[in-house]
Amino acid sequence: MNYLAHLFLAPNDPQQQLGGLIADFTRGRLETLAEHYSEGVIQGIALHRQIDRFTDEHRWVIQSKVRFSKEYRRYSGIILDILYDHFLSCYWTVYSELDRAGLIQEFYRLLIQEQVCLPPRLKTLIPRIVDEDWLGSYHDLDLLGQVYQRMSARLQRTNPLGDAIVEVRRLYPQLSDDFKRFFPELVTFSQQQQRVLSQT
Repeated sequence: MNYLAHLFLAPNDPQQQLGGLIADFTRGRLETLAEHYSEGVIQGIALHRQIDRFTDEHRWVIQSKVRFSKEYRRYSGIILDILYDHFLSCYWTVYSELDRAGLIQEFYRLLIQEQVCLPPRLKTLIPRIVDEDWLGSYHDLDLLGQVYQRMSARLQRTNPLGDAIVEVRRLYPQLSDDFKRFFPELVTFSQQQQRVLSQT
């Protein structure tokens, strides 16, 4: 769900960038997945998993989750995943000199070019990801409300996600501050893991 963050944190390598997205659509051991994907894709999947683990256990992310009222706390991970892409988009120039829109469009072209190699569920989503500009549209806070509503409808049990934007607006300054403390540490961790993976 935080596709922009994983693209940003991936090395400047198309296969690893693909792996960073494919990771959300695959399960199982890397050794098994290596029978179907290139070494670069596998490294991207491995990095994605390490980033997710680091994020879930990070003190500032945990702090953000605790800020949510009881009604939303169970879904705080989903809410934050999407919100972090919004924050990254808004504060992009703090963390990168690259052109955000250009990077996203280049990645969309890569997805279209490589779609035959993608997992079936991801392959069917490519037209929507590109047409609806999933990686770029989270910049607009109003659109996040629509994203939360779609997420809510996809879950089988009754849930409050459809109204999560109200909670996000209430907590926005605090959650933004948590992100600004957390994200530089995530960038450093990602760079360290890239060096480790490149040596394996």
